[in-house]
Amino acid sequence: MRVGGDGALRGVAVGLLGLLFCVAGDAFSALGAEDQFPFAPGALGAVFGGLFLAGYAVVKIGLSVRSRGGSAAEEIQRVRASAGSVRWPIGCLAVSGVFYLPLLVGATQRIGSFATVIAIAFCGPLGVAVWGTLRKARYVAVLWPVLAGVGLWVMSLQEESRIDWLGYAFAAVAAVCFAVNVSAVEKLEDRGAETIGLALAGLLTIPGAACWLVVGGLDWFQPRVLMLAMLTGLCTACVAPVLEARSIGYLGKEKFGVLSSGEPIMSLPIGLLLLGETPGWFVATGVLIIVVAIVANTTDLDVPLLRWLGRRDLGRLRGSRRIAKAAVPADGSVHTADSQSLEVVAALWPLAQGGNTKAAALLTGVLTPVAERAGLTKR
Repeated sequence: MRVGGDGALRGVAVGLLGLLFCVAGDAFSALGAEDQFPFAPGALGAVFGGLFLAGYAVVKIGLSVRSRGGSAAEEIQRVRASAGSVRWPIGCLAVSGVFYLPLLVGATQRIGSFATVIAIAFCGPLGVAVWGTLRKARYVAVLWPVLAGVGLWVMSLQEESRIDWLGYAFAAVAAVCFAVNVSAVEKLEDRGAETIGLALAGLLTIPGAACWLVVGGLDWFQPRVLMLAMLTGLCTACVAPVLEARSIGYLGKEKFGVLSSGEPIMSLPIGLLLLGETPGWFVATGVLIIVVAIVANTTDLDVPLLRWLGRRDLGRLRGSRRIAKAAVPADGSVHTADSQSLEVVAALWPLAQGGNTKAAALLTGVLTPVAERAGLTKR
C-alpha cells in the first residue's frame, strides 16, 4: 500500500517534473532528427543517458559513503547485493531502453503527428494501470486510466497525421517498452535498488543503442546533432527516469500510469513559448479530461463513489433483512449468531456490490449457515 496524503502530492509533483524533463528531451531529439535515418537522435540520447546515469550512481554512492562513515568497499558490496536481487528488472529496462527512444522518434517522423504518437505510446502505462486495478479487484477505478486514454485521443485530433502502419507499429512497440519501464522501475523501488538499477540498465543499453548508429551510417556525426542528443540523454534518459522512479515509489505503478498521461499537458508551455503554438478546442477538451482522470485516480475517488453506491443499495440490504426476519421460527427464537451475521452482511454488502470477489465469497459464507437454519436451503 502506497502512502497517501502529503506523500501522494509529493509523488504527483515529482512525477510531473519528470514528465516535463521527458518532454524537453523529446523536443531536443525531434530537432536533431535526420530524415534519412530518424533513429539516430534517439539512439544517441540513450547512449548519453546511460553515461549520465552511471555518473549519477557514482555520485550517489560517494555521498552515501560520506554520510554513513563506512568504507567505499562496504558500500560497493551493499550495492552489488541490492543489484543482484533485481537482475530481471534491470535486464528488462536495458532492452526497452534500446528501442523506446529510437522508435518514438521514428514513429513521429513517419506519422507526422507527435500527439498521435504519444496517444499510442502512452497506452503502455495506462494498460499497466488497468491491469493493476483489475488484479486488486478495484473495478470502478479502471474508469480513470480509460478516461485518461480518451483524453489523449481527443488531444490527438488537433493535429493531422499520416496513415503509416509502420509508424503505428513503431509507436505500439514504444508503448510496450514504456509499460515494461514502469513495471520494472517499481520492482527496483520496492527493493531499494533504483539508483544502481537505473545506472546498470543505462550502461547495458549503450551497446544496443550503438547498433542503431552503426546501421545508420555516419550522417548523425555532426556537432549540432551530438549536442541535441546529449541534451536528450540528460533530460529524457537520465533526469526523467530518476524523477519518475521516485514518483512511482510514492504512488505505485497504477497511479503513475495514469499520471504519465499528463506528459502532453506538460508540453503545452514549451510549444507556446518556443514554437508559438496555441492550443485549440480539442487540446483544451483533452487536457480537461486528463486532469479529471489524474485527480480522480490520485485521490482514489472510486472509494467514496462506491460508498455512495453502497448507501443506495441499503434499500436492498433492508429487503434482505426482512427476508431473514421472515425466516425466523414462529416462536420468535433467533440465534445470536444470526443477528451477528446480519451485521457482517451490512458491512460486506457494499463491497460485494462494487465487484469485490473476496467480499462476495465472505458474504456467501456468512449467509449460508443462516439460510440452512431457517430452512431455506437443503443441508
